[in-house]
Parts: sequence; structure tokens; C-alpha cells
Amino acid sequence: AAGYEDDELQLATWIIDWDQRLRMTRRFQLKRPRDGVTLLRARTTFACIELSSGKPKRMPAEFVEGYGQALIGG
Repeated sequence: AAGYEDDELQLATWIIDWDQRLRMTRRFQLKRPRDGVTLLRARTTFACIELSSGKPKRMPAEFVEGYGQALIGG
């Protein structure tokens, strides 16, 4: 389905996998509420890295605390 200028759109995102150290996977869904049509579904995996080296780095405590509150039952 296509979206057009002036369409009202709703974006939802939720965490589906999280190791609480390095990686997190989220799903996304973009819907047009007037007819309930889904325009986009996506999944992405994020990884924490040290910007200066590009090597994996543990998530800062602030991330773990913040994302933990966003989890259902978290």
C-alpha cells in the first residue's frame, strides 16, 4: 500500500530481543489509521560500539535502566 501527502500515519515500535549487554532488536509498524492499512513492517538490530574503535562495548547503565522500563513486564 502507498502513503500520500496529508495522510495521518501512526508508527509503533517495540523491543523483541535484548541481551542487556550489546544488542537489541526492535520491530516497527507504520499504519494509516483511517483504513487500518499497514504501510511498512521492519525489524532492526542495534549494537553498542565504541565510536573511536568500532569495537563492541557494553550498553551504558542508563540505556539498560531506560529500556528495561519500556519492556512489557520489565
